[in-house]
Amino acid sequence: MKVVLASTAGFCIGVRRALEMVLKAINENQPKIYTYGPLIHNPQVLELLRERGITILQPGEAVPAGLVVIRAHGIPPQERRLLEQAGGRIIDATCPRVAKVQAIIRRWAAKGSDTLIVGDADHPEVRGLMGYTEDRGYVVSTSRDVTELPDLDELIVVAQTTQSESQFEARVREIAARFPQAQIFNTICDATASRQAEVQELSRQAEALVVVGGRNSGNTQRLVEISQGTGIPTYHVETEQELDLVEISRYQTVAVTAGASTPNWLIGNVVNTLKHAWAFRPGSWTNYLYRAWRFFLKSNLYVAIGAGSLSYTSSLLQQVEPQFTYFFVAFFYVYAMHLLNHFTDKASKLNDPVQTMFYGRHRRFLLVTGFLSALIALGLGAYLGPWPFIFVLVMSGIGLMYGFKIIPERLAQLTGIYRLKEIPGSKTMFTAVAWGVLAALIPVVCSDQEISGATAIAFFFVAGMIFIRSGLFEIMAIEGDRVVGKETLAIALGKERTFTLLVFGSLAFVAMLLGAAWAGVIPSLGYTLSLSGLYMLGYLILYHQGMMESSLMLESLVEGNMILAGVLAFIWDPYNVIF
Repeated sequence: MKVVLASTAGFCIGVRRALEMVLKAINENQPKIYTYGPLIHNPQVLELLRERGITILQPGEAVPAGLVVIRAHGIPPQERRLLEQAGGRIIDATCPRVAKVQAIIRRWAAKGSDTLIVGDADHPEVRGLMGYTEDRGYVVSTSRDVTELPDLDELIVVAQTTQSESQFEARVREIAARFPQAQIFNTICDATASRQAEVQELSRQAEALVVVGGRNSGNTQRLVEISQGTGIPTYHVETEQELDLVEISRYQTVAVTAGASTPNWLIGNVVNTLKHAWAFRPGSWTNYLYRAWRFFLKSNLYVAIGAGSLSYTSSLLQQVEPQFTYFFVAFFYVYAMHLLNHFTDKASKLNDPVQTMFYGRHRRFLLVTGFLSALIALGLGAYLGPWPFIFVLVMSGIGLMYGFKIIPERLAQLTGIYRLKEIPGSKTMFTAVAWGVLAALIPVVCSDQEISGATAIAFFFVAGMIFIRSGLFEIMAIEGDRVVGKETLAIALGKERTFTLLVFGSLAFVAMLLGAAWAGVIPSLGYTLSLSGLYMLGYLILYHQGMMESSLMLESLVEGNMILAGVLAFIWDPYNVIF
């Protein structure tokens, strides 16, 4: 199935600005934070904000002490004065486009002019605009509303910023016919107009159209109405779980657009799910093949084999004879830790809904096998000796304590960091170090070999590969991570700088292996493994160019680099047996 995504889909500038203001306040550890009414019209985002301690203050409620954020729709000036009189701190997140309409109304109302607002009377933006009319405002949405207006002398006409262009033009014709003296201001947001025009265009390119957004979002509802008006089959969903994939898999081309309050992670989830809709055709061999591969990937068996492969490869880099035990310590540890991290990661339901649904269906199996894997990893570590056991125990302990308050109080108050996870980029770094310890250090401490320069190269080989892998996944997940408050590398540096870091890291990775092999620090396997660095550079470029958008495909490609390293090492392996 071909999926065409509207270029205008997703947050408009006003919604994005309002959300960023709230997230900034949260990250600054502000005291109690309230939004004056729902911040945006998207239930999924509002639920996540509620989980982060944001309380919705309804108009008319007593204003408690704390920080109050005025939402993007704006509020009447009378209500703003009440907020100011309450003495709390106010952040005005009114959309600049809405503020412009407010200014127009205020200026003309001061001259004694009446105001006609083309829009929905019960919409919060319109209620806010009405507050600037000095009680000389009227809301019109139908021809009957125009007919029932009283005789007016001086008047202006403005539009709700998310109003339909066709609706506005129809009302303006009727108003101009009755009030030729009316001053007309088309205040529909450019983004809204572009979004609506693009729906018309998409309806000519696709067989069906999916609109993503909250059911209480006026601009989303208008996109649905415009799409339905073209005659194309239209599906309005809030999340990918509402898609009827069996029905939609009948189409060859499906277009996707979204309302101005719809976050990119929800749009991406819908797009990625639609791209896999072909696998839901009942009875097809692709259905069975896709499900088998998805189980292998989403259950973490694939990445666990990759961890074992890196242990095998790093053994050969240090010229340590590989052992089955080394392989399986890495395998079981990574399998257990990935399962634990996913079950405790609130952002996963945003960034990888396919995996979240998978975990829900197989919860018992994954929990049991994850628990057993942790025990087996510890048992194998103890079998190998005290140092391997300590390595596994310490790495497991850090993983378990990652979200707990363990930073000393005095230092925490000074830095504002109470948990390991609050250190910017900590997860990427800790993950890379943990893999490096398990895959590179355990083989050498269990052998007769001394820790050497080859050990350092093997450690950075494993840690570097995992650092770049994790960094890319964090770039992909940046929006959902921001909402739930994760301090990832991508959030700390930004997408572009993080991507640049990963590209230069890949080049340094290749240079390290070639240089170490040329200097004789590691065996000639280093020349061969430099292909893994070029492989990393390749998938980074493919992602950046938009040529690898399917999350399942990209995940398979990225995790496959570890398997590739193992295969290259196996081909080079001078020992007569694999282990």
